[in-house]
Amino acid sequence: MKKWLKQLAVLIVLFWSWHAVWLYFNLDVGETPVLSDVIIVPEGGDGREDQAGRLLHDGYSLSDRIIVSPLYGENINLLPHYQNAGVREDQIIAENEATSTYTNAVKTLNLMEENGWSSALVVTSDYHTRRTRMIYERVNRHYDFNLTYISAYVYTNEGEVITYLDTPGLRSAGRREIYKYYGYLFGLYHFLDLD
Repeated sequence: MKKWLKQLAVLIVLFWSWHAVWLYFNLDVGETPVLSDVIIVPEGGDGREDQAGRLLHDGYSLSDRIIVSPLYGENINLLPHYQNAGVREDQIIAENEATSTYTNAVKTLNLMEENGWSSALVVTSDYHTRRTRMIYERVNRHYDFNLTYISAYVYTNEGEVITYLDTPGLRSAGRREIYKYYGYLFGLYHFLDLD
């Protein structure tokens, strides 16, 4: 019996290790943008505000609005970044209470309901799309909105796309994302404020 349990434990560790490596190379599950009522950006950085600005200017937001969660917070003021991306302050709906991807989903989907919207583009960093999609879909069970997940990339001065696999800083963010993904997979966001 003990031998069987050891073999099972080894198989579980091997599978989990394989899955973590596979996951690292497959964090980006972004989709093609579609016309939607609003654009949602969970937090900012890593090209999110630029991608949201491009989508807004290309007419993908029927309301001509972006929900940024959070726009302001402790040591956070993302408004200048959005303004640099060509987004006017009156086009932004600021949600300033969220402290994690989970609370981003809860707060922004509630704002969609309050505004009578039924569809959104959810814009986040390429390495963050898989976990964002997982948690938004869990929270969306209460609403049944049409959500499309858009990957934001960093661009070089020459306009080349830089993915999380292309640079050490973003690769590091991708590795950290693996732990957060498993934490979210097992529902630890209910107990810990995993960002």
